[in-house]
Amino acid sequence: MSLISRINTRIMELLPARGGLHIYLAPRRLVAVVRRGGRIVEDGALHIPLVNPGSQWKIPVAALRGLLGQTATPGTVPPRSPSRALATAGGAEGLSPDSRRGAIDRAVAARLPVSISLSGRWCQMVLAPWSDALMAEPAASRFLQMQLSAVYGDAARTWSVSCDDAPYGHPRLACGIDADLLESLQSILAEHRLRCAAIEPLVGTVCRTLDGKPTAFAVAEQGRLSMAVLSRSRVTAFQTQPCGDNWHNELAQAWQRWTLRAPELAAIDDVAVMDLSGVARHAQADRLPAHFRLVEPPFGPAADFSRPNDTANAAAPLHRAPPAAQAEAKAATEVGAEAAAATEAGDSAMVKLGAAA
Repeated sequence: MSLISRINTRIMELLPARGGLHIYLAPRRLVAVVRRGGRIVEDGALHIPLVNPGSQWKIPVAALRGLLGQTATPGTVPPRSPSRALATAGGAEGLSPDSRRGAIDRAVAARLPVSISLSGRWCQMVLAPWSDALMAEPAASRFLQMQLSAVYGDAARTWSVSCDDAPYGHPRLACGIDADLLESLQSILAEHRLRCAAIEPLVGTVCRTLDGKPTAFAVAEQGRLSMAVLSRSRVTAFQTQPCGDNWHNELAQAWQRWTLRAPELAAIDDVAVMDLSGVARHAQADRLPAHFRLVEPPFGPAADFSRPNDTANAAAPLHRAPPAAQAEAKAATEVGAEAAAATEAGDSAMVKLGAAA
């Protein structure tokens, strides 16, 4: 178990009791929730829609910087215009004055620990076989980098890599994240003197927060579908693939194909499904096979992206990022084209959850 993994595990054990600010970053949205005692506090959830055609990470990260920059910390003067602060940062401009973000302001001002869940769009994972190289650094990092490169190509050589704490002799579950993305998130938190509790894949958040620990779960994000199998509270198999708006049918078909490749999965009769896709939810439960059941996401009402005008979402309507941020996103799209192609090429690989911070 790496030092980073040990630190993150300990901090996350403390978060339910002490409370904290939890951020979900996705290509076209930012969600922020404040928890205390394991529950989302009153007025403690905010959903900010984003326009990000390239699905790169610079616009959501800029929106996070703008969100935190609106908050008055001790000894500072808050910006006069919240909407201008976000627009300058490159996020969703135009947060309304009555946006329900009081608890989020207080959480930042109190410098509560922050945990960030990243969309599967930016987290590439692989199940690495056991090797003695995993016993110590730097051999462990080199070995994991090699495993990721074998699936995702040369782009993986520049990623920041970490792994889970699988028992000795068992496969290690590695996660690769763009090093610049990770550095940007850490820099933003440092600017506001906020303690980083964890930066992890969304799948890791789902795995840790699911009630009842089902045998398997699936996560539908906009443009991406992920499926996982659990054993003793650990993800033992994972698969991800692109998907469209009709993810209900694609989920059933993807699960069937996975079962054909791994017949032991046919015995699973309870798959928890978490919908973060933004597709309208009406009659979704009726469109899923019997052994799939919808469960609530860990971000509360703010995560119901299919209802943008609901008071629970309490953010301004969708806005386009300013030209400067759009130019940055275009550049990021061009630079990241190779990594994106590698991601799609590796979508059929069997991978497993890893965390990075």
